[in-house]
Amino acid sequence: MDKKWLIRSLLFAVSTVMLCAWLIGPGGALPQGGALSAASVVAPASSLVLTDENLVDGLASLELSVRIAKVDLNGQILSIDLRVAEEQFDKQQLYQSMAEVISFAMEDTSNIDQLLLRLIAEDQWLGTRYLLLAADVRRGAWPVQALEELRNSGQEELSPSLIRWFRITATHLWKEHIPY
Repeated sequence: MDKKWLIRSLLFAVSTVMLCAWLIGPGGALPQGGALSAASVVAPASSLVLTDENLVDGLASLELSVRIAKVDLNGQILSIDLRVAEEQFDKQQLYQSMAEVISFAMEDTSNIDQLLLRLIAEDQWLGTRYLLLAADVRRGAWPVQALEELRNSGQEELSPSLIRWFRITATHLWKEHIPY
């Protein structure tokens, strides 16, 4: 009896390893690295094809704590600048606004493959603009949980994973002057 149990366990283990290798390997059922990205999970449900004609209506539906300063749609690349006023220097609200814009571009549309997102501070007295934070978000380059992690970052610094997934660059001004 013990011999049959050992043989069955061994066969089960070998078949499990072979199945995992098939799923992860080249041409397997899972994308490279075995991780599911937000785009691979959400893409089939995406229906909005973003164009110059529906861009304003699509962005107007977003609930953001900051104003949109500039938008540009160039093929499959959407560029958005968010204007941050002095009284809006709240990391949690800024991260949530970033997450909403990323969600809109990557989950609600089917034709945007890259989002260039910038947070811009503007000195209302001098009219000068300063870059605070920039992100280069690409469809399929981040896992499903990344948006929720960004939304829930609170006042903390972003994790190295989020910075890598969303290709985030923080300027010296952001690092030195945005309160924790």
